[in-house]
Amino acid sequence: MKKLFFLFFSISIGLFAQTTEVIKKTAIYIKPNKNKDNIVGEIFPGSSLTKLKKDKSGKFVKATIEFYIPIEYLLEGRVSHEVGVAQTADNAKYKLISSNKNGNQIEIKLRVANISHSKELDFSAMALLKAIGYGNNKGELNPFKGKHQGLAIISPREHVIAELYYDFKSKPKNIELVCMGKLGGDRVYYNLGF
Repeated sequence: MKKLFFLFFSISIGLFAQTTEVIKKTAIYIKPNKNKDNIVGEIFPGSSLTKLKKDKSGKFVKATIEFYIPIEYLLEGRVSHEVGVAQTADNAKYKLISSNKNGNQIEIKLRVANISHSKELDFSAMALLKAIGYGNNKGELNPFKGKHQGLAIISPREHVIAELYYDFKSKPKNIELVCMGKLGGDRVYYNLGF
């Protein structure tokens, strides 16, 4: 049902949204009213945007724009992906299958694949994965629950489905899963959605 709603929502945005071009330099407002405390930036002639809907007054259009900024202007330049996205870090390919929260514990199902054609992958959830939440609230991997939380040797072109449980000292909030392909290697990130 959730997937069906998402598909319908995506299709309806595609049907009702229109791409257009800005013809005059304008301020960008947070809310549909012109005042200097409401301005978050500017957009220049020739810029493309997607119209979503008009506000009640009919004087403003809710719109989206796609833009890029240099990483050095951000406090943190990483991008966390959501459930279902496959990402590669060194010879490990990760895909977050699901994440669930129960009190101060989260359960994660993660597909870990060895993309190497010749080398084994030494996968250790304890060494290669970290769950960190808002305020540096770190999750501790529960060694008594789950599957593949210890060392798993993954043969070339094979995979395992790790079922992992992380215990937090306080209620988990804004949890991000950090995955490495090897100690000190590339990192990929997942936003767990809670």
